[in-house]
Amino acid sequence: MAFVKKALVVYPADQFPLLERIHSFALTHDIELVDIEESEFLERPGHYSDQADHVVALVTDQTAARYIDLGKTLNFSLGFVPLVSGGPLSAWFKLPQETDAAIRLALEDDPEAIDVLRCNNEVVIGMLTVGETPFLNQRSSTYLRREQSPLRFVLYWLTLLWFSIRNLVKIKVQPVTLTTDKKEIKTAITGLVAIENDVSCAAARLLDTSISVQDNRVSVVVISPKSIVQYLAFLLTTLRRRASQSKLPTAISYIKTRRLQITARQPLKFYVDGRPRKAETIELELYPQAVRINMSDTYHERHEAKDDNKDTMKIEHLPQSAERVAMIAKHLPFFTHALEDDFRELFLQVRDSAAAHPHYLALMVLSSVVATLGLFLSSAAVIIGAMVLAPLMAPIIAIAMGLLRSDRGITLQSLRTIAIGVALGLLTSAFLAILVPVKEITPEIAGRLQPTLLDLGVAIACGIAGAYAYARASVMRSLPGVAIAVALVPPLCVAGIGVGWGSLTMVTGAGLLLLTNLVGISGAAVLTFLALGYAPVKRAGKGLAVTGGLIALIAIPLAFAFATIYQNWHIERETSQQQFVLAQYPVQLINIQVQVRQRTIYLSADSVGSAPLTHDQMLELKQQLEGRWDRPVVLDIGFRHRL
Repeated sequence: MAFVKKALVVYPADQFPLLERIHSFALTHDIELVDIEESEFLERPGHYSDQADHVVALVTDQTAARYIDLGKTLNFSLGFVPLVSGGPLSAWFKLPQETDAAIRLALEDDPEAIDVLRCNNEVVIGMLTVGETPFLNQRSSTYLRREQSPLRFVLYWLTLLWFSIRNLVKIKVQPVTLTTDKKEIKTAITGLVAIENDVSCAAARLLDTSISVQDNRVSVVVISPKSIVQYLAFLLTTLRRRASQSKLPTAISYIKTRRLQITARQPLKFYVDGRPRKAETIELELYPQAVRINMSDTYHERHEAKDDNKDTMKIEHLPQSAERVAMIAKHLPFFTHALEDDFRELFLQVRDSAAAHPHYLALMVLSSVVATLGLFLSSAAVIIGAMVLAPLMAPIIAIAMGLLRSDRGITLQSLRTIAIGVALGLLTSAFLAILVPVKEITPEIAGRLQPTLLDLGVAIACGIAGAYAYARASVMRSLPGVAIAVALVPPLCVAGIGVGWGSLTMVTGAGLLLLTNLVGISGAAVLTFLALGYAPVKRAGKGLAVTGGLIALIAIPLAFAFATIYQNWHIERETSQQQFVLAQYPVQLINIQVQVRQRTIYLSADSVGSAPLTHDQMLELKQQLEGRWDRPVVLDIGFRHRL
């Protein structure tokens, strides 16, 4: 490799040992050097740069930008010898870690013209950050390397994550205008990162494309969450990504352009390579191939010079509606709020769902037939098929929207549609119960006769999922799964079978489960639509009051039922774990089933032994159990021979 014939060496006053090493290298390679102390050179750079076309600068990460600016203006080539090995400058420019190798590279006669990014007439070497950019800026990840100390690395990231989450309620969304040569965008952002040489930073890893320093464009990552949930998702995505991903996160937009102006009504805080600045207008301009610098082979391999002569605008996630910008600039909501444009299609769908169309009536009858026969057959597969067929989910979601927005028309129409569906289900299942000669309570029927608070929890979860599926078209295909999970038609058909058999217990038990599902789904859907921003809290007040009252009312019998089931389970477990000694013989009880009615315990089980229990043993067992539980016990004991 050829070396320059003459070079100007600019050095800080305290770097004489390093200056001697440079002179030693120059002497062995026949290079003429002119030394000038840094402060003198910066006072009259034009005067000294006339003495040589190549300048070797002994620089820190903070002082290099000044030399790049002068090299662009005065048209001299540059060679850098970093004063701190392994810093950001070395990483960005792929400079050698060893001082002798860095000196050799700085004196080579092979400078490469590279792009220069300026911000408000100040050179940006690595990146520019505006606003809040957690995990994406030099003040966080750039200066901390995993290999230095794994424990320190982990603690640092956990601390940064904690402070970012703790400040969620204080997130400041700044309305700004982004202007390129071809487009003006009025939007609101929480932060922005303009990437120049720091192409391996966390911000670059968020992009769905690779970027290069030598593409005659500056790459800008814009952070613009529409809600706190989106901001949290952005934080987690930033932490886990290690390479370019297939698509941009929902809180991220990407602009690649030669010029970008960022304008705000209030002064913006920003950082140029970690140095704090403040201004109402930020002017970014890229100067292609504006300065010549000696770069390593590694740099050449990483940054192939290319220019496709066009900007890139991936701004579909950028809030651009004036209504949206005003909303999030005032206060970033917890969930992404729907706008009026989002309402229109959903409301049309909800109004259609509230009506009792002929296909609704047909599906209601068919699903009731399938569910009733499945209950008689005790076939889970058949019952699941009935759940998928059942159309009751649609009017329940519609009534939730009616309650939320105090829309009397949708609410009443939905109630009427639900009532028609319930009546059809009851009549169909009751008719089939009369026709079918078998009157046996199968396990599938029995499983729907004792609802508890757990069933209310299932209904609430399914109501949230159903409302979210309606609000987000991309997850509408999940509705069959919601219908299966909540199982609206089977308890309705069990109640109908109870009507056909004349069993009040079946009607009340299954009816309570059906009512639990209806109230739980609609109540949870109301809250979900509220969280998604489909009505302000003030307008939703009446609907929320009605929903809360109904859920509280239905929770009372469910709580008692849950307490009863827990009590029965507790007695069964205690009895199964106990070994009784009756008339000096050990006895174990299995297949225990317990019911408690009016303080009396009805216990059925099988005894395991060599012979059935005698009358005296039964009396002794009854006494032991009554002493254990302090209440009357009625026994029904079978026998299993010990193997």
